[in-house]
Amino acid sequence: MNYIELYKSSELKKRIKKMMNLLESCEICPNRCRVNRIKNEEGLCNTGRYSYISSYNPHFGEETPLVGIYGSGTIFFTNCNLKCVYCQNYDISQEGKGKEITPERLADIMISLQSKGCHNINLVSPTHVIAQMLEALQYAIEKGLKIPLVYNSNGYDDVKILEILEGIIDIYMPDFKYGDDNFAEKHSGIKNYFNIACKAIKEMQRQVGDLSLEKGIAKKGLIIRHLVLPKYNVSIQAGIYGI
Repeated sequence: MNYIELYKSSELKKRIKKMMNLLESCEICPNRCRVNRIKNEEGLCNTGRYSYISSYNPHFGEETPLVGIYGSGTIFFTNCNLKCVYCQNYDISQEGKGKEITPERLADIMISLQSKGCHNINLVSPTHVIAQMLEALQYAIEKGLKIPLVYNSNGYDDVKILEILEGIIDIYMPDFKYGDDNFAEKHSGIKNYFNIACKAIKEMQRQVGDLSLEKGIAKKGLIIRHLVLPKYNVSIQAGIYGI
């Protein structure tokens, strides 16, 4: 894994420091709340210094290339940088169901999922806690982590933050929720979603390329998931925007 090489060269340590510094006036996601999360101040994501998780387990309900035989090692982070009214995990993303977790414990969870044979570590809703995830990653590498990392996000990601993740994330799996910003504001409480998501997905594609499989299992690349809203018929038509 490339992230192991980044750890050995001390590059990972530099990126962790950069990400943690960004938490002091948080600009981790496009909301740019600029609160001091190091001092446990909370912005729109309702998350301070440490991440929260609701559950972790080998998951068999993800896309087939991630699941394989032994499942995708999903870690469901609590809270979110969007406020989607239809979220299927509303109690997690909006109501904050979960427990605070230290980087060392998060590393242990990654190792436990790997020991169960999971084909990857699937970080669900990681955008607002990517600094904390990187902080945990160094401990996980020291304990022997060696399987692909999946960045499973809502697509509302900052390109500058994604650039820091280059060589760390193996598989990007963003939702592409909206082709119309009016719907994004109405249903998720954010503006300019389409433009931000387009730029983010292009950066993801630049980093990892098309999906690469080995014996049917995803090893590297991009998977895009589209949201279908009942009663609406709005085409995203992403191709004409260069994605």
